[in-house]
Order: sequence, then C-alpha cells, then structure tokens
Amino acid sequence: MRRIMPVLSTAALLLFIWIFLTLSFHPHELLLGFAVSLIIAFATHGAFSGNLFRLLKPARFAAEVSYVFYFSGKMFMANIDVLLRVLCPVVPVKPGIVKASLMMNSERARNIVANSITLTPGTLTVEMTGTEIFVHWISLPDGDIHEETQKMVDGFANRLRRIFE
Repeated sequence: MRRIMPVLSTAALLLFIWIFLTLSFHPHELLLGFAVSLIIAFATHGAFSGNLFRLLKPARFAAEVSYVFYFSGKMFMANIDVLLRVLCPVVPVKPGIVKASLMMNSERARNIVANSITLTPGTLTVEMTGTEIFVHWISLPDGDIHEETQKMVDGFANRLRRIFE
C-alpha cells in the first residue's frame, strides 16, 4: 500500500501531461495515455513524482502556488538582468562560484532548489554535496557575496520546506 500511492499519483500526473500535450479526449487517445502512464509509473515505482496526493492538502497547495509566483518573479528579474548584460556590453561581468549551505531533509526538495537556481538565468548549480551547494554566478552580486548567495538559496529552500517537509 505504501508504494501504490506514489505509483498512482505518478500515473495521474503523466496522464494529465499526456492530455495536455495531445489536446484530445478521444477514448482511444485517453486509453493509450492511461496505459503508457501506468507502465511508466510502475517501471519507475512512482519515483517521478512521489506521492502527489499529499501535496494537494490546502496548506501545501498554497505554499506551492506561493513558490510558483516567487520562482516566476525571480526568473523574470534574472532574465532582465541577463538581457541588459547582453545588450549593454558596458555592464560588468564578474563570474564566480560561491558556496552556500542547504539544510533540507528532502532530497527531492534539495534537487528542486538546485534546479530552480539553474533555471534562473545568470546562475547555475555546479555541485551539491551533503549540506553544501555551489552556485556559479554570471556576475557576482555586490556586497557580501556569500550572504547574497545564501539569501538566494534560502529564498528557494524556505518556500520548498513548507511543501516537502
């Protein structure tokens, strides 16, 4: 029973993606999508999504929506910053790698933090080891570099803790 919920939630998520991509509610399309989703879900033991049903609780769902808006805002601002660096060659570029701590119990949440940093233009997660994360900046932030990096990592991590832990 413990393994069935992650498998079912992964299958449900994959079926939703299937419907979104095919934009078809034809019975044959739905049947094929359902079969493919179940095969993938069983083959991966639900590792694709974990138990999504527990993430639908109201408090966690509100935290998920908050995270999406936070991430979208950070991505928008980072895109503007990188755009200005591309269009105005006068803007200084000071690349560097900075270490920050990432204290989270959930491996999935740690990976989402790393991926969120990587998806934000101008930054890239280089490595994660234990409780440390190494972030490459296209241009190191002004002020205390370590404090600014830690603030960015904590911004993602604190929101994800409310979802996964």
